[in-house]
Amino acid sequence: MPLSSTRRKISVTLAVALVALFTLGLAALGGVWQRGSALATGALLVVIVAATAIVVAGASSIQHDLDLSAELERALRQSEARVAGLVSIAADAIITVDEQQHMTLFNHGAEEIFGYTAAEMLGQPLAVLLPGRFHAAHQQHFMAFGRGADSARRMGERREILGVRKNGEEFPAEASILKLQVSGEMAFTVVLRDVTQRRRGEEGQRFLADAGGVLTRTLDYEAVLTAIVQLPVPRLGDVCVLDIVGEDRVRRVVSVSSDPEVTERSRMIDPAPPGPDSASAVLDVMRTKQPLLVPKVDASWLEAHSETEEILERARRVGARSVMHVPLLARGDAFGAMTILRLTQAPLFDETDLALAEQLSTRVAFAIENARLFQIARRATDARDDILGVVSHDLRNPVNAIGMCVRVLRESPPDEASARRDLVDAIGDAVDWMDRLIRDLLDVANLERGRLSVERHQEEVDPIVQSAVAMFEHAARERNVALTAQVTPAGLRVDGDAARLVQVLSNLVANSLAHTERGGAVRVTICAEGRMVRFEVADNGSGIPAEHLPHIFERHWRSSASAKRGGSGLGLAIARGIVHAHGGEIWAESEPGQGATFRFTVPAGNSG
Repeated sequence: MPLSSTRRKISVTLAVALVALFTLGLAALGGVWQRGSALATGALLVVIVAATAIVVAGASSIQHDLDLSAELERALRQSEARVAGLVSIAADAIITVDEQQHMTLFNHGAEEIFGYTAAEMLGQPLAVLLPGRFHAAHQQHFMAFGRGADSARRMGERREILGVRKNGEEFPAEASILKLQVSGEMAFTVVLRDVTQRRRGEEGQRFLADAGGVLTRTLDYEAVLTAIVQLPVPRLGDVCVLDIVGEDRVRRVVSVSSDPEVTERSRMIDPAPPGPDSASAVLDVMRTKQPLLVPKVDASWLEAHSETEEILERARRVGARSVMHVPLLARGDAFGAMTILRLTQAPLFDETDLALAEQLSTRVAFAIENARLFQIARRATDARDDILGVVSHDLRNPVNAIGMCVRVLRESPPDEASARRDLVDAIGDAVDWMDRLIRDLLDVANLERGRLSVERHQEEVDPIVQSAVAMFEHAARERNVALTAQVTPAGLRVDGDAARLVQVLSNLVANSLAHTERGGAVRVTICAEGRMVRFEVADNGSGIPAEHLPHIFERHWRSSASAKRGGSGLGLAIARGIVHAHGGEIWAESEPGQGATFRFTVPAGNSG
């Protein structure tokens, strides 16, 4: 019941009571009771009864209004209590300010979002919750809203709203503002929501979409690794490290940065991947196939995951503040790990970052596996084409030679026995030629599978050298090339497979003879070199161009000059495989026009 209505009822009741009293007073003054006029007395009684009834009715109505008002007041208090409770427990920040923008309400949600207590904020200007660079613009917008006709609007309609926490951290927010007249004064209420997690989720999805585009640009294995290691930098972390288990070794790839300080610190990361007995967390992640989040890296964690003082010192100099390790999985097996480091003062990694890194690792693993399979398929295709080339080209010559000799023997066999023997010998040479090509193909296949057989024994070097040189003495004499051999000291021994070493030497000698002109020289020199024995085959032939040197040991690689002379292009590749199977090294040095020198080492044997 409105208060004005109750007041009117009270006024009417009082007026009626006053009229009744006034009437009684006049009657008393007129001596109505003394004269005993029945009519006057009756009239007076009617007036009194009517006034009494009116007063009683008015009092009853007034009491009803008072009861109703009390009930409404209780309901209002309960409603205010409920609203106050909702405001206090709301997750959003609810802040009320007066016309001077001083805070008069700062709920629990605001305390959680901004990090201040209500006691700290009440009476403080609203601007302390905004970045300093927005203070002037905020003042203008606030005053314009106060003068405007709108009673409410969403803040930040033209720009992103940013708040500032007590620790100085800025965060994105959504906010609405409402203005009300309270007791003749204007009050403003702001409802603000922290959208940091939502924005991070949106940015994470955009990041993954961008990463997907990068990962599908190429299937080249090396290009894929280079692209992957740069993906998290700098959007997710400052440094990324990939450790990939390959067919024969573990590779480590480290990202690069445009920040000189980050670049300098990342150089301290060990370029070698962790070994099988390492204490590195990378191995734990690969064994368990579970990600690892280290929100804050401390000295004890570094010590627990560094097996040597050198590795520990490197880790300290890198100075990672926060680390994430995620495994790279393919068909349920871990074939590597991705490590993301945060070095700068950016916020430490949390579970949201780890979830994003896991989603990225799924895409990364898929891209690496696709590139690896493509590489294998391309190698298989190249090997098939190489074999087809060998079969169609290199085997055609001895087959043609055999066919020619067979036709002569069938159609017009020579009368002289020596001529017939020459034809038979030519067939035998062609068969030997084909046999060597087939052995080379088998050796290359075994090298690809890592199954090249090497049976190592204590062997003298002299018989090995004599066997290899003897194969080419006749060809060297025919071409007037001086072929010499020298072993020092006498009785030198190796720990190796004699037949395989003869194969290496014969390949190198054959190669040198093929590239040495008439009147030239080929020298075979063997000497002790510490715990190894060094074999050297040198010629003074045409030499090898500098741009060809990095490729001469590649399978099926041949220069234009070599291609003209024929051959499968497998000899040097097989020689390298045999030497590596012995635990040695092989290399070549050359100056165009001044010959070439091939050297290889194998372990020395025990002295006799």
